[in-house]
Amino acid sequence: MKPVLSISLLCSGRKETKKCLDSLKPIMDQVDSELIIVDTGCDEQTRELLAEYTDHIVPFVWCDDFSKARNAGLREAKGEWFLYIDDDEYFADTSEIVGFFRSGEYRKYGQACYLQRNHLDLTGQRYQDMWVSRMIKLSKDTHFTDKIHEYLAPIRGENKLLHNWVEHYGYVFASPEEKKRHDQRNAALLTGCLEEDPGNLRIRAHLAQEYMGHPDYVNMERICRESLERIQNQKDSLHNSYRQTFYMGLLLALLNLGKFDEAKEFFETAIQDKTMDELGRAGMSGIASEIYYRQGDYETCDKCCLEYIRIYNGKNGQMDKVPYSPVFVQSIFYRSNRNNVFSMYMASRVCQKETDALKKYFWEMCWDEENFSIYGNLIPDIVEALAEIPCDDELIPIARKLMEDARVQELTINAIKKTVEKKGEEALRSLAGIFGQAEGQHYYIWYLKVFAAAQAGSKEQLEEAYGMLFQKVVDCLELEDRVFKLADENHLDLNRIFAGIPFDQWRDGVDSFCQKNPLDKVRAKKAYLDRLCNAGEIRYDYFDLKVSEVEAVVTAAEFGYQQIRKKMQIFSDKSLLFYRRFYLPEAFEGEMEMLPASCRAAVVLHRALKAADAGDIAQFRQEITKAIGLFGPLNEGIKNFGKQFADWQEAQLKKDSGAESAAQEMQVLARQVKAQIRHFIEQGEKKTAAGVLQQLKSLTPDDPEISELEELCGETCLFF
Repeated sequence: MKPVLSISLLCSGRKETKKCLDSLKPIMDQVDSELIIVDTGCDEQTRELLAEYTDHIVPFVWCDDFSKARNAGLREAKGEWFLYIDDDEYFADTSEIVGFFRSGEYRKYGQACYLQRNHLDLTGQRYQDMWVSRMIKLSKDTHFTDKIHEYLAPIRGENKLLHNWVEHYGYVFASPEEKKRHDQRNAALLTGCLEEDPGNLRIRAHLAQEYMGHPDYVNMERICRESLERIQNQKDSLHNSYRQTFYMGLLLALLNLGKFDEAKEFFETAIQDKTMDELGRAGMSGIASEIYYRQGDYETCDKCCLEYIRIYNGKNGQMDKVPYSPVFVQSIFYRSNRNNVFSMYMASRVCQKETDALKKYFWEMCWDEENFSIYGNLIPDIVEALAEIPCDDELIPIARKLMEDARVQELTINAIKKTVEKKGEEALRSLAGIFGQAEGQHYYIWYLKVFAAAQAGSKEQLEEAYGMLFQKVVDCLELEDRVFKLADENHLDLNRIFAGIPFDQWRDGVDSFCQKNPLDKVRAKKAYLDRLCNAGEIRYDYFDLKVSEVEAVVTAAEFGYQQIRKKMQIFSDKSLLFYRRFYLPEAFEGEMEMLPASCRAAVVLHRALKAADAGDIAQFRQEITKAIGLFGPLNEGIKNFGKQFADWQEAQLKKDSGAESAAQEMQVLARQVKAQIRHFIEQGEKKTAAGVLQQLKSLTPDDPEISELEELCGETCLFF
């Protein structure tokens, strides 16, 4: 007996194959049906799996032609109706399909569509639903056509829309390269089809869609223009459907190419076309709203948005039939496109300093659903407007939602930062009063609460906000100067608030701050904390230690020995003073494995400094060599210190050597002069001897022979 339904599965052995087969079982259990599997290259393990579900397996050698593969299964079909599916799809529910056949309703129709839920990521939360024509009443001439994006023809009779859907992750790619390969394959197949059949409008539409996905807007514009020229004189319903597809494709291409003037001129002409139905008008108006918005023509943007909204509401956001050309048209009422138009209207109105649309449409964007989207520029425009527009009770919940919803929180925070940077402190105070009413764990919420509390004049709330802010940021020292200035203005005891920060967090923050910032900024922050904090408080002492470490690390080659030595001495002393508070004396001996790396380096450096003071050059060199490698950031500084010490030591040796040589020369000279003086005395040249003796006395006043020579000169003088 002839089955009611033939189900054909095209299978290459994808990971969803079993899910697909299992999802078909409810149909096969309740509807008189047969399952035909076209095997396009499965492995042995998959073939064994397929055999568990049917013995009707048709082998097919893949040839880059989807229609040929589909027709291989279609030729085997014996049913009144035919349903086809791929092995990367699986039904979430089949109750409506089962009811369609069991009730006999199928006899009234010639075709039926169900939904394909195309997921945008692997979470399963973001997706787009589209109708797919996958079920048809069989006739002798039924066949698949087109190598890719194949479809069944001829189509006769009314179309039934069934709301069951298949889950499809086939457009989620593991990498950009994988997506690129997929797109290139599709484009190549479509281009080949078009070369064989240049007048095929379906292929043209899908090729335009493929260019949209690449993206390749230049070729998208080209194919849409060419296609419109081909059908400009055709006015039947088929060509009218494709015409508005190419209208939308061309307008999208011009928008994405930034050809705004050309896009506006084209839209204003195309929208007057009487062959365009309401779906086409809605699609064109939605695209045009973004063009006019980005050009700053808010009045025309508003009109386009309202036209879309009128049609959307009139159809309750649903398509009552699948158009001949579903490309672009079918996505008109997608949640993402609808939200985009709502966003345009709200953004356009707030740019005009009006909040009516914001209050009306903000909550209609389905915030509570995971399948949510928003036009990126809406949030910056809302934030900038709220910095200037007087806030009322209806706007506060909107601001809170933007700040608290994880999907848009960072976008909102960045918008606030940019607005404050652009408009200054007055904007910060205004936005803090609005967005600071949000609740949550993000540090920026508490950042805004700080300024909101300061405006409110509540010391208690201000202290709480500072305490929470400093606990929420990894590095509170990295916060803007305005935060610390505000604390000073309000006479807050930051030393006490710092004490509320867990030490591990403070330590990590200080490490990060000292590592990322230049020395002058580190010194400036230290000068600020020197004024606020008391020595002996562990958090301040740790920061003081890290600053000395930075000073030791930053030892430029042009620094002198004494300057570098001082830096190393301070770092070593502060490290030992700090860590000896927490470690037993034996921790500082041997390999010192329990000590932090920087402290180990400080201990060895301390020994090197003691050796230098004692003049033990060999010991100094030994300790410096040990210190290198204990704490990476300090390596260059220690090497530089060792080199400077060596240079200094060499200079000292040269200096000492020079002094000794001069003394020896002076002694030789003195002996020669004294011999000459004695000679002069013996020769009776007393005046000459006395003059030379006077010069020698000024050079060697401590020479013991001077007195003897003076006496000899004196006796000689008395004799004469």
